Amino acid sequence: MRKYIFGITLLLLAGASAMAQEGNIITTRFGALTISDAGTLLFKGNPLDPPFEEDAGLSLSQLNQLGDADVVLVTQDGGKACPALYYFVTVKESGAKITHAFGSCSDLIKINRTHDSISVSMPGYQGPFESKRSQSKAARERHVFIYRAGVVTENGKPVK
Repeated sequence: MRKYIFGITLLLLAGASAMAQEGNIITTRFGALTISDAGTLLFKGNPLDPPFEEDAGLSLSQLNQLGDADVVLVTQDGGKACPALYYFVTVKESGAKITHAFGSCSDLIKINRTHDSISVSMPGYQGPFESKRSQSKAARERHVFIYRAGVVTENGKPVK
């Protein structure tokens, strides 16, 4: 019986650790990225610029090591009009830097990593207040954003 309880305890601890990596805390080689209870993105306990809106609904995922940097994908939940926008945080020994927001507002993403870049692809998005025809047309669009060396591009142009 003790072995059974011990085994379940280990599984619960492992699950809690995995959840911490995919949500409010990600540990990089250079320090922890966390989301405070107030919804502020912090690196080593200090807020990152630019600040996000209070209660922005941030989540952290997808830690990647690209050369001398750790790169984390940040999702900002936005509601019905724009369900999600995305940011990359580049973490190096010198500190952390956030890219410009990117995305089509879709929360249906696919992430691919190559040797020196990360691509995030998603369909287009039209909100529930748009016509069904506009929503259907947007859903057939394909947007691909590529992160390389601290810059996010779409169709070869930097996202601003």
